[in-house]
Amino acid sequence: MELKKCKYRMRCELGACGNRADYTLRFARTGARSSLNLCTGCLTEIWALADRLTGAGDEA
Repeated sequence: MELKKCKYRMRCELGACGNRADYTLRFARTGARSSLNLCTGCLTEIWALADRLTGAGDEA
């Protein structure tokens, strides 16, 4: 996967967010339309959720 700044004026594709997409998440080895456009708020929420689920923020 790779995360890039969104080049085009698109909307965030998560639910009914409706904000302007700031980032594009592209998946490896898939078709041409295999990307997800996200706003900063949704990307931050996903990051926090993944951090909480994996326990990556817990240092011993």
